[in-house]
Amino acid sequence: MAKVKPFAALRPAKEKAGEVSAPPFDANSRDQAFYEMTQNPHSYLHVVKPHLHFKGERKNPEKHFPMGLSYLQKLIEEGLLIRDSKPAYYIYRLIKGSQAYAGIIAMASVDDYEQNNILKHENTLTEKQNEIATHIHYYKNLGNPVLLTYPDDESVDLLINQYILKHTPEYNFISPDQIKHNLWVVTEENDLDLLESRFEAIPKLYIADGHHRSAGSAAFCKRMREENPNYTGNENFNFFPVCLIPFSKLTIFEYHRLVRDKKLVDDPNFLDKIKHYFDAIPSGNLPVQPLNKGEIGIYFHGKAYLLILKEEFRPNSSDILGSLDVSMVETYILQQVFQIKDSKTDHRLSFMDGGKGIGHLQEAVDKGDYNLAITLYPTSIEEVKKVAEENLIMPPKSTWIEPKIRTGLIILEHN
Repeated sequence: MAKVKPFAALRPAKEKAGEVSAPPFDANSRDQAFYEMTQNPHSYLHVVKPHLHFKGERKNPEKHFPMGLSYLQKLIEEGLLIRDSKPAYYIYRLIKGSQAYAGIIAMASVDDYEQNNILKHENTLTEKQNEIATHIHYYKNLGNPVLLTYPDDESVDLLINQYILKHTPEYNFISPDQIKHNLWVVTEENDLDLLESRFEAIPKLYIADGHHRSAGSAAFCKRMREENPNYTGNENFNFFPVCLIPFSKLTIFEYHRLVRDKKLVDDPNFLDKIKHYFDAIPSGNLPVQPLNKGEIGIYFHGKAYLLILKEEFRPNSSDILGSLDVSMVETYILQQVFQIKDSKTDHRLSFMDGGKGIGHLQEAVDKGDYNLAITLYPTSIEEVKKVAEENLIMPPKSTWIEPKIRTGLIILEHN
């Protein structure tokens, strides 16, 4: 079981939610973020990305964080950010096109994370996790909830639907990316008790998106416990903000690969190297969009091929990790053909989420920015669950999971 508790959030004033909140701070490019900051002096990006005010500079907490903190204090002083007076759960709904996502924003326990009551499926980079821990320690808050998922629960679904149908939302706005956002504040004692008890009854929660924020929160908690040896376990630093959305309500997109290695791809024997491991079916002059598990596409020199791993290389059905399409790409294309030993750090490799469409992959290769595009079929939620339950780790960028939670909408303070 896992502790999922209500908390009194710092959040935008009712009519300012769309102005203050911002796209997820790790889901947009430097240029996109800087543009939003120049257009909107009240964007929460000024708090989480103050280094962008210093053109060309790398992140430097000692230099940049004071500016971010001054923006945060100004948002509070001007009444653009307000503090709730009592603990609440927050029902958050995003509508992207015809797809609606609804879940519960709460705080989850760092101890549950450390004890594997909250399961992971990705490795984290120590540098990035420490960077987030330093951010939380300086600002004493985190405003970008981790996306957790869980088995569907009829009672939780019913309560969410009742609020959506019968209560006026606290927030109702459309963000510049044309996503509609609604939020309801849940403070009724009976509803608080129901949600806390229902989540306590769920054996395991799963991280869908936000492994580094989770790890960073755990590292911050460790620092605070060392500074406060008489902690009780109830202090906010023992928790981190989460948005809980059930398995059936998530969307998992594929994560395509782009490789830059002109010398190897231009080698006349390049396709033969691929064919050593895969059957390669010519598929025209447009990138392949795999439609079934086990199908992989490659695109280079204006030609596309559908790849199927040869029988002699196929893993045993009990090999959960090896059976993933992303693992086959990692092992037989990236490692064996390109000699890429660490996909997290090799500068030749980039990733593009499937939500952007394969046309962008073709453009990146045709323009010469990259030499090869690798297209994949999405990893399933069942595969994610199995990997997490076996305490295994997927290759980097195995999934692009939506929704992406807006930052600065609900902030957990650690004061």
